[in-house]
Amino acid sequence: MKRINVLQVVGKNAVSMQSGSILHESIVSALKEGGSVELDFNGIEIFASPFFNASIGLLLKDIDIDQLQEKIKLVNISDLGKGLLNQVVDNALVFYGKK
Repeated sequence: MKRINVLQVVGKNAVSMQSGSILHESIVSALKEGGSVELDFNGIEIFASPFFNASIGLLLKDIDIDQLQEKIKLVNISDLGKGLLNQVVDNALVFYGKK
């Protein structure tokens, strides 16, 4: 399992689509190596849906929710971050016609 320190990739605020795109590229690169990814959100202070849309929601274009849950593990993410991410994932499933 490859570990990605989100703070090192995007800084302490996970809010913009641009930051989300940077994280998305890191995730896709790690997944192409054939394993799973652990995203460590330690130190992230602020979350916004554009970040999660561009980083994790976009993954659902190419994989299904079961694969996402199997391949991506989240650690050190606040309850606020989890709640927002779950909302983004639900919206992405509808958008990509998987729900």
